[in-house]
Amino acid sequence: MFPYQDPAGSDLLQRLGALDAYRSKIQTRYDAAGREPNTRFVPIEHLSGSSSRLRAGITPTVATIPWNAFPRSRTSTRDDRLDGRAEANLQEEYVEWDLQFRVGGGGNQSGIENIVFTTEFPEYFEALADVSFEALVTAVKSVIPGANPTVSELLGIERPLAPLLADGVVGPATWAMLNQVTGLAGRSAEQPVLRRGAQGEAAAQLQVRLKRLNLIGTVDGDFGPATEAAVKKAQARYTGGGRVFRQNLNKNPWNNGKKGILCLAQQFNTLPFLFELVSQCSVPRPQIRPQQVCATQGVNCVPSRSSDPNVCVAAQNQALLGRALSLRDPARIRILELQGIWRLNGERVDVNVAPTGGRQTPAIWSLSRGEQRAVLRNLPGLTLDGAPITSGAQVARKVQVGADILVVPTSGLKV
Repeated sequence: MFPYQDPAGSDLLQRLGALDAYRSKIQTRYDAAGREPNTRFVPIEHLSGSSSRLRAGITPTVATIPWNAFPRSRTSTRDDRLDGRAEANLQEEYVEWDLQFRVGGGGNQSGIENIVFTTEFPEYFEALADVSFEALVTAVKSVIPGANPTVSELLGIERPLAPLLADGVVGPATWAMLNQVTGLAGRSAEQPVLRRGAQGEAAAQLQVRLKRLNLIGTVDGDFGPATEAAVKKAQARYTGGGRVFRQNLNKNPWNNGKKGILCLAQQFNTLPFLFELVSQCSVPRPQIRPQQVCATQGVNCVPSRSSDPNVCVAAQNQALLGRALSLRDPARIRILELQGIWRLNGERVDVNVAPTGGRQTPAIWSLSRGEQRAVLRNLPGLTLDGAPITSGAQVARKVQVGADILVVPTSGLKV
């Protein structure tokens, strides 16, 4: 499996034993995208690493597909409604934000103190929840210092999921856990109860999941002692709690704006949607203009959005030029730039450059977590295009984000 990077640029996934689960979920997305009929999208391992299919002397180029964070299809919606996350989340450009207010006398809110933007997909936290509730809490605290989340807040249940009985028998609970942790789907009819001595396709599919988690090295369809030992390790190591974490995202106060924001939760801001969008729009369609392709893709490409048509046109152009492409690792949406004319107490400032030297002004705009998280500090006297900051949507209109792709001529790939 390709050694996908931690998208937050930290060692947390590896340190807490969640890196294999995260990598498997990402591998599933690349594999599915590469199976789209006639697509020029290829799995990342074809363009990088030890399994590369690149011909000698061929190096992929990196291209960034940019778009605006403001939900263009919601231009007639009031900014205060766009800022809301706890009820109807309308932030649909793979960018979501949360407002933090100053608290005045008597505990009353007295204006916006910070606006936090995120482009982070939930798979990161899901992989940690698959390991344990404690691993998930550690991740939450690394994002929101001082957070003290409970089980019911993060998971929507009273008790965290516990590891399964490590008996080496693969019943419905173990299949469900392995499917969740690896990101691989499976029908119950194809996943019977298995134990040592079993042979055949079901045993091979079990081994595929165990190999994804680096618990075995061979897939041969023979459920022998090594497979049994690997099953026991998986049963003891993983809970599969990522499923309940994800189901609870919109009710989780640490993500719906009541106490903070962790990751994307809007129904269309998902990693599968992004991969499907790039893959389907990478099918060459010379009979129509690239700008028309988005409208032919159904729910996977909405022409009224900013992100979908920009990504689709870029992918289609590469396909028409005879190029293969893939989402660059780590697969993420980066926060690129905060545009607009910014002034602090009347003096123009470049918010994209951190203060240096003798300047005493604190950073107004700061990026973290692999450029997936940004915080705007609404300092007294700060204005955007001559107006004070009164909403997150106002700032979102100036936030540019983007996805990176790797591109090579199809002739540069070995057959």
